[in-house]
Amino acid sequence: MDTIIENKKLSNLQLELLKSLRYIASEKQIKDVRSLLRLYFAQQLDTTIEKVETEKEYTAEIYDSWLKKSFKNSSKI
Repeated sequence: MDTIIENKKLSNLQLELLKSLRYIASEKQIKDVRSLLRLYFAQQLDTTIEKVETEKEYTAEIYDSWLKKSFKNSSKI
């Protein structure tokens, strides 16, 4: 097995990605994989944000008040 794959500091996900990457043959495939990874992590972020918003009962009004406070504070600088 390749030295990099035997490295104990890599996570299981990292190891799987490295194993899969050896089959990528073109620049388009690299771009496609990047796009898929971005989409995956964006979906994970959206899910986490929705969970926190629900748990904390955040509303549009709360976000608006934060923005107003932020603008107020930035104008004092």
